[in-house]
Amino acid sequence: MVGESNFTELGALALQGAHHLLTGNDSTPHIVVAAASDNINSLFSWGSDESSGQSSSATSTQMANGTNSTTATTSTDSGLLNIANGNVDASILLSEPSLILALAIIIEMLLPLPKKCKLSGLYSIFAGLGRKVNRSGDSQSQRAFAGFFLPFLILTCLIFILLTVDIISNFDSLITLVALVYILELKYPQDQVIKVDRALHEGFKDKAKELLSSIVLRDTTPLSEMGIIKAGAESAILRIFEGWFAVIVWYYIAGIEGALMMQTIAVMARAFNYKLQGNHQFGKTIFHVYQVLLTFPAVVLALTLCCSLHPLKALQAGWAAYKTYPAATSGFVLGAIGGSLNLSLGGPRYYQGYIMRLPRVGGEGTPQGNDILRAMRKIRMAGLILLIVTSLFDLNVIS
Repeated sequence: MVGESNFTELGALALQGAHHLLTGNDSTPHIVVAAASDNINSLFSWGSDESSGQSSSATSTQMANGTNSTTATTSTDSGLLNIANGNVDASILLSEPSLILALAIIIEMLLPLPKKCKLSGLYSIFAGLGRKVNRSGDSQSQRAFAGFFLPFLILTCLIFILLTVDIISNFDSLITLVALVYILELKYPQDQVIKVDRALHEGFKDKAKELLSSIVLRDTTPLSEMGIIKAGAESAILRIFEGWFAVIVWYYIAGIEGALMMQTIAVMARAFNYKLQGNHQFGKTIFHVYQVLLTFPAVVLALTLCCSLHPLKALQAGWAAYKTYPAATSGFVLGAIGGSLNLSLGGPRYYQGYIMRLPRVGGEGTPQGNDILRAMRKIRMAGLILLIVTSLFDLNVIS
């Protein structure tokens, strides 16, 4: 029988390895890998050819005696890993949804895919289509109809293509893996906010504004250093939440189609943003759908924040923001993360030359120093906690 201490040690090592990967550390955590290998060897020593044969023999005897068949299941599954001989069957990585997701996250983080090769790369195409159907001479009712029909058509086409590929491949897990790598977006917003933070610390404020403008819709020209830090923190929180955390949650809810739906609607919500001139009526429908889809991921986020410091303060700040922020669900996310970090977010910002005053949410501390990175790490760690917990359930470590 597998010792519980091995599972505990292996879980701790997995957390350390994930931390090294997600913090972008250039050095490979050799100690973690070696220690993990030792634990896996002791954990799955029954997976060797010799012990597998003994297990099968013992299983046959037990089945003949009418005893519990749990050992039979164990001996059957032992073929997935053959650590003693140094052979690892990659099929185990495609055997459970959470393992497929974990592998996709690692690949998405490590592969330097161009932005145009990601679902978020369709932003400019969506924006172009929006300009074609949302003409300045159209009536408000025509704009409202176009704002409903175009997102519906885009989403239907993409889901139809994905379902067709799934059916042709007989719902192959490899197709799900490839699709998740295409859909998930953590690397780009993470890398951009890191570059913004680095430019600020090196004294290149104009460069920081230019980098920030690639991930926000607001005008960055009038921003002070504090304004850049606040905008960077807000962008890190919302972009990683909508393009990564919420996609993970919807993948668990509705499979790969749910992940595709969430990311597509998030990209369209930016492309047709109601805050931009001419989009107020056109972007209303997708804005409301987007906020509704973020609701359940926001609840899951609240649960993960219970595992962090100051959970009550985070939830209180999130609830206060939910009641006052124009985009209620986004406000909850900003408020909860800001409250957890004691970071003041929200406030006035410029869009296409005009000012929009939003309520302040979160904590009381003025954004400064490395608060961009603190915000990015906070929302990223929430996703990592969710992934680890669901993986442990899938592997029956937690039952």
